[in-house]
Amino acid sequence: YFSFVAVTSLGYGDVVPLGPARVLAVAEAAGGLLLLGMVISKLVSRRQEQLTEEIHRTSFEQRIGRVRTNLHLVLTDLQGLERACREGALDPGRVRARLESAVTVFVGELRAVHDLLYRPQLAPEEAELEGILAGLTAGFGQLNDLIACLPQGDAVSTSLRANLRLLGKLGDEICSDCVPHEYAPVLAGWMDQVQRQARRLRTS
Repeated sequence: YFSFVAVTSLGYGDVVPLGPARVLAVAEAAGGLLLLGMVISKLVSRRQEQLTEEIHRTSFEQRIGRVRTNLHLVLTDLQGLERACREGALDPGRVRARLESAVTVFVGELRAVHDLLYRPQLAPEEAELEGILAGLTAGFGQLNDLIACLPQGDAVSTSLRANLRLLGKLGDEICSDCVPHEYAPVLAGWMDQVQRQARRLRTS
């Protein structure tokens, strides 16, 4: 009874320690406060960990969604430019501006995919990763076709040239043997296709 009253710091005063027992009473009271604090801290920290994991998972899923959406937009823009090039309806100034914009977005999304493969904090589902790699492959292929269609004498800005080099470099590092983790055969196949298209870009 005395220990419970001391630990919970109620202190009714009906049992009073005398002499050396007072040291024991102080120790029990201090120990009780520490124990209560530790229990509350543990409960709060577990809840915080759960909330943090949920926030990370949500932001990761949003990031994956943004990558897929932006890759789709880049592919659509490149397809439109390539179609206009084939039809001979290109204004060189507008083409360069649109191409530079699309390539800049492409570089940003390729960086995100590169980080996803080389420094994964969370692993996306296989179907999501397959969709992203397929989008990368299609984007590289469309960009290669567009560059082949454009007149060779057209001046290319320094930033566009740098972004094209960066695209080729980052894409060349995506292959089944390059990335540090093993992936399913279908994903490894897509990675190898990305690398082939990136190498084609580097040599064009």
